[in-house]
Amino acid sequence: MKTRSAAKAEAEAAAEAASRSTCAAASKVAVTPSPSKKKRKAHHLGSRTASSSSRSITFDSENNLRDEMRNLVLSRVIDLDNAPIVHSERDIDFDTSTFGGWCLIDGLVHCATASNGILLPLIKEHGPPPIYLDYIRKNKRNLSSEDDCSTSDYEGSSSDDDESMSELNSINGCRSFRSLCQIVSGQHLDGSTAKIVWGRLLKVVDAKEEDVSNLTPGRILSIVEDGDTEEVLRAFAGLSDAKCDSLTAIATSFRDGVLCDEFLLGDATDAEISSRLLSIKGLGPWVVDMFLLFQSHRADVFPIDDPAFRHGTSHLWGVYGKAEDWGLCRTKNEQVIRDLHGPFAPYRSISSYYMYKCSGKKR
Repeated sequence: MKTRSAAKAEAEAAAEAASRSTCAAASKVAVTPSPSKKKRKAHHLGSRTASSSSRSITFDSENNLRDEMRNLVLSRVIDLDNAPIVHSERDIDFDTSTFGGWCLIDGLVHCATASNGILLPLIKEHGPPPIYLDYIRKNKRNLSSEDDCSTSDYEGSSSDDDESMSELNSINGCRSFRSLCQIVSGQHLDGSTAKIVWGRLLKVVDAKEEDVSNLTPGRILSIVEDGDTEEVLRAFAGLSDAKCDSLTAIATSFRDGVLCDEFLLGDATDAEISSRLLSIKGLGPWVVDMFLLFQSHRADVFPIDDPAFRHGTSHLWGVYGKAEDWGLCRTKNEQVIRDLHGPFAPYRSISSYYMYKCSGKKR
């Protein structure tokens, strides 16, 4: 017969063996980290590693998400009531690339899944950025390729009778000039005030929003040379002295060939465009970012100098900084802001757009 001590020893040995077996089995089970813990880490520490790896969307659902993003774009570009049902990407009969040459659907899918899908609700609520939809809508055309996002060479198009392409091309070669004038005139102003000032600037050169062809470097320089800067640009249009100086410098640069559409809207890199624009009197990083983001449609613009962008970042992630009213500071909180937006690269232009939606400022 077994003694009590021997039986106890056998029971302890059996329990230990059972425990080892349970641990071994448990080690084979994939454990998903707590979403709440990941969320707190990404929100408060701004960790790029944590944000990029914290993805609640699986590979299979990403395929479904791509279909959803594609249909979201299509619903705003084509008349769905009169269009055939879209079953797959091959059913798309036009290019969904932006003016910058990158695919809007690719960008939306990437941003919808990055950083634990934090942008997905905003994308569904507000839809794709209208600046890209407008371009796609005006330039939808049949593709010879099966890929809905095959990059089109907008500069190489020779279809003179293509209405959409002619509308995109610069009027008098001054498309980027007018864009810079609008950006500068609206700097430091709220949306409604900026629109009023822009309308007045157009009026002084006998132009209007429907036809801006009269706004040229020559017209601005003629006002300056006639000594009418104070009366026309300052008093009537409502531009500050600094903005008048900036418009004059921009117009002079276009007249002298320092700036031109071929360079600003061509194949130059973001860094090359930025360097050229920053060399013009009165143009700072904010103007450069707005131009690259809203005019050139560059994919990875990061407008950290824009207070509205920082405010939206603070609101979305619930982080506080060292600026006024606990907002995110451009310098003291730069790394936190970069870390929060890091997972959205190389499509930070899309994440930037939704920051404006969060901040309450329309762009």
